[in-house]
This record gives sequence, structure tokens and C-alpha cells, in this order.
Amino acid sequence: METEALREWLDGRTARHEFSGVALIWREGKPTFTYSGGLAHRGHGVPITDDTRFAVASVTKLVTATTALRLVDRGLVRLDQPLIEILPTEHQPAGLTAEHTLHHLLSHTSGLTNYHDDEDQTWASFTSCWDRIPTYHLRRPADMLPLFKDLPAVFPPGSRYQYADANFILAGLVIETITGNAFGDVIAEEVLRPAGMIDTAIESLDREPARLATGYLAHGDDGPPASWRANYFSVPMVGMPDGGMITTAHDLARLIDALLAGSLLSPAMCKAMMSPQGPASDAVEQYGYGCEVVVEGGNVTIIGHGGSDPGVSTMVAHHLDAATTIVVLSNYDRGSWAVTKHIAESLGLTEPRA
Repeated sequence: METEALREWLDGRTARHEFSGVALIWREGKPTFTYSGGLAHRGHGVPITDDTRFAVASVTKLVTATTALRLVDRGLVRLDQPLIEILPTEHQPAGLTAEHTLHHLLSHTSGLTNYHDDEDQTWASFTSCWDRIPTYHLRRPADMLPLFKDLPAVFPPGSRYQYADANFILAGLVIETITGNAFGDVIAEEVLRPAGMIDTAIESLDREPARLATGYLAHGDDGPPASWRANYFSVPMVGMPDGGMITTAHDLARLIDALLAGSLLSPAMCKAMMSPQGPASDAVEQYGYGCEVVVEGGNVTIIGHGGSDPGVSTMVAHHLDAATTIVVLSNYDRGSWAVTKHIAESLGLTEPRA
């Protein structure tokens, strides 16, 4: 790979405000290429560096699922255990039945209604949630329940796959119920510390987390970059089980290494996490347990997860045959996928996703 050509390409995107963030290529436990560009804070002119921390939206689901599966490995809960046996009544959505299990939550096959419209190509549906509950009141998973608790299910559990953030809010509540501890504390104990993710945590934005890049809403804004709004009032104040964890590119590469090395899960559980868990499908993009998988010729070739929030665009992609992890974190809500795909092509790796 021509690293200077890649760096020049990234410099060009950064100069055109098409990217702001960090890009990492990781092999054999260490970085082989790093790039950082753009501003972590526009008002103070703080540049992004390799150790800048980012909120990573749905990439958080990798950690939530790993935590839940560790509890399964230890026999504290079963994947096929009915959720009504676990969750207290006040945490059970109206659409929950005796058939719903942890498997359905982690695989997005529950059929439970999401708290926002995933089909909305703008941020309107997502940010309208905070008209109902101000972001500064959202500090623990249970605080999100009023957004979807009274809604009916949209299809029977297990009948099809449909991505819904609400599934992972409930998975976080399962984790809290089983352990008796706060979600952020449990993931730190179960995953972050064992994986060596020293710069990762669930933190409150109004306590100004160290080295955190401020997110900027670029998507749908045709104005100059200086006019793009910060995302202070567009995301929950504290990271949730479905998104919002604060981390670095290096820490996310360490997470993938720890999973593949068998440091976090049993071999059988790790395989299940990284295998399609929905109904049989010939789709290239499928879902395991909190893990996006690319399937080619019947084989899983790429694992990881993407994330998108107002002011957040992130991607983690591990190419199994090449033993190579690509991590791209941006504090714009666009741009990470184009960078991820270009890096894969520069490495000569197959990336069949559009």
C-alpha cells in the first residue's frame, strides 16, 4: 500500500471538510497506519490527534453484546431465556411476550418497535425524541423506556431481522438486572479492562470527558462548515447500551483482537456472535449478536460494526482472511464509510458493501 498516497487522499478530504477524524489500520496487535485530521473543537481550534476520543454511536453494540454473552458463558442468563423472567414489570415494553428472549434482542429479530424511525434519512425522527425527554434527563438505560415502552410489536419474534436501537436498550437493562450494577460499570469490568481498552468508558457529556471530540452536524446542512451545529442537544447526555460509548480507534482495534484471541468469550460464543443469527438470507450484509457480518459465498469475511448519530460517523471492519482491522472515527455525521472503503481498496481487500 502507498501510505503517502493514502495520506494525501485523506488530507484532501479533510481540507474539503468531507472528513474530520482518525483512521487506523491495525495488524498483529499494532498500528501499521494512522491518520488524524480536522478539529476536535472548532471554537477553541483544538486539532484531532491519534489519541483523540470519540463518541462512537452504534459501535457501542459490540461491547454491549460481548458483555451480555459473557454473562451467558457464566450461566447467569440464557440466550433462550424469556425476557419476562428477567426484566421487572416496569421495564417490560407493551409488545413483550413470553416468546421474546435475549437472542432476539442481540440479533435484532425481536420485532419490538424502535424509539425512532430508522427509515428517516434525516435526523428529524431521532432528535424529535428529545422534545419528549430532554437529553439531560437521559442518564441511564431506563430513562429511554418512555420513548417506546407503550408501543406494540411490529412482527413476531424471530420471524425476520429489523435493526432497532430499542433492542439494545433492553439488552442493557437485562445486563443491569442480572448483575445488579450500572451498565457502564458492568461493561468496564466485563469487557473494557480485560480487553485493555484504557481510553474507553460510558461518560456524561456535561462532565466534559477528557480529549473528547465535539460532534458536528454536517449531514443535510448545505451551509459552510463554520455554520454546522455542535451536537450538544442532539444525543443522550450519557452513553447508552445502543450507542454513545466514548473511545479511541486504538481501543476498538484492541477489542477486536481480544474477541478473536478468545480472551473475552468462549470459542462457541465468539463464533455465534460473529455468525448470522437472523432467518436464512442470501444478503451480503447480515447480523450476528451485536456484530455486523459480511457474508460471501456462504462464509463470513468481515466482522465489525458501524455507527451514526448526529455529529458522529464511525466504522470498525475486521477482514478475517487478511487479519486486518480498519477503524475510522469521525466527529462529522458523514464520511467514515467512504474512508473505510477507500482504505480497504488501497490494501487490496474485498469490500462488497455498497
